[in-house]
Amino acid sequence: MTDVITSTDPTAARRRPGVPIGLPKSIEWPTITVAAAAWTGLIGGVLTHQVLAWWITIPVVAMASGLYASLQHEVSHGHPTPWPLVNSAIVGVPFGLVYPFARFCDLHLAHHSDPSQLTEPGLDNESRYCSPEVWERSGRVKRLVLRAERTLTGHLTIGVVRGSLGYVAGDLRAALGNRRIGLIWIRHAIAVAILVTLLVLLGMPPFQYAIGAVYGRVFFTGLRTFAEHRAVPEGTRSAVVQARLPMRVMFLNNNLHHTHHAAPGAAWYRLPQLAEELGSSELARQGAGLYAGGYLEIARRYAFRPFCQPVHP
Repeated sequence: MTDVITSTDPTAARRRPGVPIGLPKSIEWPTITVAAAAWTGLIGGVLTHQVLAWWITIPVVAMASGLYASLQHEVSHGHPTPWPLVNSAIVGVPFGLVYPFARFCDLHLAHHSDPSQLTEPGLDNESRYCSPEVWERSGRVKRLVLRAERTLTGHLTIGVVRGSLGYVAGDLRAALGNRRIGLIWIRHAIAVAILVTLLVLLGMPPFQYAIGAVYGRVFFTGLRTFAEHRAVPEGTRSAVVQARLPMRVMFLNNNLHHTHHAAPGAAWYRLPQLAEELGSSELARQGAGLYAGGYLEIARRYAFRPFCQPVHP
């Protein structure tokens, strides 16, 4: 079905943190092209900030940062070369500043390790639901925040910031008792320090980089992930968003999220064909949701209305 060698052992990701699910047999040039585009946008935006207006620089850097985040997701699954060190080098620069790529790999592969745990609080590390126990312990303000985060507007403002800070705080606590995690964070801190020094030397205004590269990354990632999983009593918990061409490329076809979870080792450019073969759209329609109108439909439906309740059903 694909040209990717995938592991049949569902515990492989947990036993070997950071090791991708599969590796391609040869270099995947479409993904290399995406990497070149992301790097060009990020570096070009920084180098030309003095000659371009800020309202041009920020969107360019934001879109490049969003594409870079999608590329990191692709690399976490073993693409685009047969050599893990090369793959990691392609996305190893922490342009988004906040989170180490190696830790993203660990946690994201764990998210794929057991389909039955998807959306389950405490079991799925990417779940945005809370447990009934957490809800009962929450005060009025926190409940208000949890409800707000279930709208697209709340998710792209409060949610992505609170989620990022929560990931960092939780991981730093884990680093205190785990030498490997601690070393990852030390390397990340050094890389961030070097990157920030270069930005200062190049005269990049902090607000342009913060809004473009840092917030731009979490904005586009948050837009993609907002409706991609839903806790449903029957059927798949992974949705399908039939996005238009620009967003399909921005998200490297991960909008076909049912297909990605059904074949996590498949390269992004093979997902549309696989979606047809698997009948992903119909399966999603009967489960987590099919959004034929793309992300505009999601925005119309959920900009100020909740996608679901905060408490896991």
